[in-house]
Amino acid sequence: MRFALVFLIALVLPLPDGNGALAQSPGVAAERIKRASAVKAGYGAVVISIRSELYLDEPIDVFFLKEGGDSNNNSDVVRFSRRQNPLSFSNSSVKHKVRAYQLPAGTYRLIAHGMDCPKVPAENERCLIDRTGLTDKVEISRPSRGYGEIAPTFEVHAGQMTYAGDFALTARNTLEWSELPSNELAKIRRRMNGMPQGPSPVIPESFKLKYGLFPRSYGDDRRRRY
Repeated sequence: MRFALVFLIALVLPLPDGNGALAQSPGVAAERIKRASAVKAGYGAVVISIRSELYLDEPIDVFFLKEGGDSNNNSDVVRFSRRQNPLSFSNSSVKHKVRAYQLPAGTYRLIAHGMDCPKVPAENERCLIDRTGLTDKVEISRPSRGYGEIAPTFEVHAGQMTYAGDFALTARNTLEWSELPSNELAKIRRRMNGMPQGPSPVIPESFKLKYGLFPRSYGDDRRRRY
């Protein structure tokens, strides 16, 4: 049992890059908050869920660009992440995980998702990375895609809470949006002490979730190319 647990954890932990250091995800990780009083002046809150029907052997990152920013500038890109529970023997990332974060006031547009990506993928770009095998390096592709100007956006107002929705990585290697479950929203509202609600997100029809999510296993996705 102990060996199986160690093996499973090894599957989901990031591997060192070619220089022996852990690869760093681009962008700035969104700062999670648990109460309204933690929101800084000039900031608002955003409530979001990241899910995946693909088995996540490493965290999946979802990138949003602040309006007026540059996707090549890390400080302009905010990153939300989701990882597989290392203690779960099934795909735990298909379940909702609704969290609140604080962001500076502004408008944010979805620009990419990626796993192991050394940079934010450009529109329709995929991430290819080198992995060290038993004898040499091999190139593998990872779940990833960059999005163009027509993509979901959400707006953050200072002192308000924006419900950005649920962004799900599908087996089609696309991020698709749906409403947050009412029971999960109720939990967040209680914790955030009735913080005023901000604007609703703007979601193009092509990004709305088309089908239910069906959890895939590690075996389904281990050798898949994206």
